[in-house]
Amino acid sequence: MEATLFSGWVYDHLQGYALRLAVGDPGRLKAITAAKKKSDALDARMLANLLRCHLFPECFMAPSTVREAAPRVALPQQDGA
Repeated sequence: MEATLFSGWVYDHLQGYALRLAVGDPGRLKAITAAKKKSDALDARMLANLLRCHLFPECFMAPSTVREAAPRVALPQQDGA
């Protein structure tokens, strides 16, 4: 699965059904999977090969309790320097 706005929600719901669930770094996946010919079948094969060879660019998924608290944490405002 590629990291998106809703990947945390999807990750939480799929976690109980998978032996292992990996979320990919979209920037690094784009660089790896860039091809002239694109299709879902080719993309799935490429991702499967990356996982099989332990080359999948996985990103860290924080626990759901941390992800739920993150929107409540305010970042300091920066002056328009």
